[in-house]
Parts: sequence; structure tokens; C-alpha cells
Amino acid sequence: MMKRWSECSEWNFLHKFHLLEAEEHFCNKRLEEAKLSYDAAVSFSKKHKFVNDEALACELAGYFFLEIGERSRSLEYFIDAHEKYHEWGATAKATSVYKYVESIFRLR
Repeated sequence: MMKRWSECSEWNFLHKFHLLEAEEHFCNKRLEEAKLSYDAAVSFSKKHKFVNDEALACELAGYFFLEIGERSRSLEYFIDAHEKYHEWGATAKATSVYKYVESIFRLR
């Protein structure tokens, strides 16, 4: 269904489709496909100025890359998520992401 919506209104749905696709690939251990889909979700969210969805895509990509052992890429995505949540005005969520990252990466 989301695929069809994204074909009818790319600017409104394509980033969401890619994020759902990324999560499905992650669950099914198709890691290379997941990487591409997370990157596409972030890119299309940014392109169409969906700051909230960009924040979510960055956060989920952060968890994904942490899970597969790519810590530096994970940290980059978490930092982007923190910044985008803050930009969107979701300060409590931005703080939550920051505290999580701080505990995992031992920042300070």
C-alpha cells in the first residue's frame, strides 16, 4: 500500500516507504539492502523537508548501525537525530537520544 502511495505522491510518502523497507530488511537480516533503504529514507526526508521523519529515520539508522557493529556511522546518525529532533522542537526526545548516545558511547 505504501509503495503505491509513494508512486502517487513521491514527496509525501517515498521517505516513509524507504524507512519501512529498511526496517523490514533489518528484521530479515538483509543488511546491505537495509543500509541503502535507511540512507534513502534520510535523504528523501531531508529533500522534502520532513524534519520529524528525518529525525526518526536517523535515530532508527543509528540503532541499526550500532547493532551491526558500525559504531562511528551509528554515532553520526544519532547526532543527526538529536539535531533534527531539536530543530523540530521535540526537546524531550532530543534529550533522550543524547542521553542514550552518551551512555553507549561514553561521551563527555
